[in-house]
Amino acid sequence: MPNQAHFFLDTELFHGKNKNAILDQIQGELTTANLSVSFSKSRPHHSLYQAAKLVATNRLYKEDQSPIVVIGNEASVNAVLNAFLTANPSKRRPLLAIDPDVKHRSVHELIHIIVSSLAKMTIQERPLAAISGEVPNVGTLYFFDTLQVGPDFSALLPDFQQKVIWKKAWEQLLSFWGYLSRSQDRIFFSWTLRQGTDYQHNAKTLGLQIRLVDSPGQSPFMVRMVNQVAFPKILWTYLQGKKGRQNPSRRGFITFPLAEQADFHIRDLQSPKLDGSLLKAGAYSFTLKMAGSYPLIQATTNHQKKNEKKN
Repeated sequence: MPNQAHFFLDTELFHGKNKNAILDQIQGELTTANLSVSFSKSRPHHSLYQAAKLVATNRLYKEDQSPIVVIGNEASVNAVLNAFLTANPSKRRPLLAIDPDVKHRSVHELIHIIVSSLAKMTIQERPLAAISGEVPNVGTLYFFDTLQVGPDFSALLPDFQQKVIWKKAWEQLLSFWGYLSRSQDRIFFSWTLRQGTDYQHNAKTLGLQIRLVDSPGQSPFMVRMVNQVAFPKILWTYLQGKKGRQNPSRRGFITFPLAEQADFHIRDLQSPKLDGSLLKAGAYSFTLKMAGSYPLIQATTNHQKKNEKKN
């Protein structure tokens, strides 16, 4: 029998007329399968972080060792992760992240993946990072993979060897065009980075990503940023970079490695609300560091399920 778990559902990722029916079906099938120790979902005025915090601090689950299942995206996972680690940093329950992707899989298939994954309980330790300081309140914020500051430029930033995800790039261009049509001056922010005795100041940054690099022998983090630049140059720079050509306008697109114990100070951040992974508005002053590892449950795939049927 598969393990029971605490379930967290990010309802903001579901859209369309059948949204409520799909959400009810997911909860119903989890209940029928007797998988839920608890079931929580985000609401218009009750975030996934708040829902997870109520479970993490509930006395009924203080000694509970049940794993966590998050049905959502990377931002959803980070929200739930922070709620539990804020309540007890030393207690790290295994976590299963499930992308709902209801357009390409049925609810029954989604539940099957969860059941199979919890039954197998294949655990992989994954590096975890944290920022500690004023974020903006004094505390610690944990994250996997990427911490996003300001608008998301992940499809446009200068990793020119990556596969072009045109749909995502186009969505980001359209979104960014909406902000630029008003004024870049309203969305850029000023920030300072200190690494040991080295200081770096950026007065007009539009988007900043801190990425966790899981590669032996390399710096643990990579910073990717876009400074204020004329809009036409963003697309032109990206296309020229993909062709391997040098372009003077690439000076607005910067990537550099970063060691642990780097100190950031971000002044008066006014982040547009694109998704839950963005830092909220305010002033930030924090130290970036590694936070050990976290046990993740590997999700079964369609390929694995087909092999199981053959056997």
